[in-house]
Amino acid sequence: MHEWALAESVIKTINEKKEFVGKKVIVYMGELQAIDMEVFKFAMEEILKQNKKKINYKIVVEESEFKCNSCGKDFSMSEVKKKSEEEKENIHFIPEMVKAFVKCPKCKSIDFEIIKGRGVSLGYE
Repeated sequence: MHEWALAESVIKTINEKKEFVGKKVIVYMGELQAIDMEVFKFAMEEILKQNKKKINYKIVVEESEFKCNSCGKDFSMSEVKKKSEEEKENIHFIPEMVKAFVKCPKCKSIDFEIIKGRGVSLGYE
């Protein structure tokens, strides 16, 4: 499962980076990752049971943000139609596939940039 591999990578990265020691780690999960959040949380907790270091973390879902190259409109996934399960699955594996399923709500162009909401990143409080 993709969620387990992702959880393993997140924990490995946290363990390797000195800047996370003693801090609450924020896992920013891009909306376009379209992961099963319950499976990801379960995987994190199960993997952390085997971890030598105590890791304090929280997960923040980063909403997608796009910018249309044709008309300049900034928009988010919530402004466009609901996606089918097949579309979500395609976007999950290749986030750039969003361009095959989403159009600018203002001018209907498919020429837009993904500004936010793609991938996974880490920060801390």
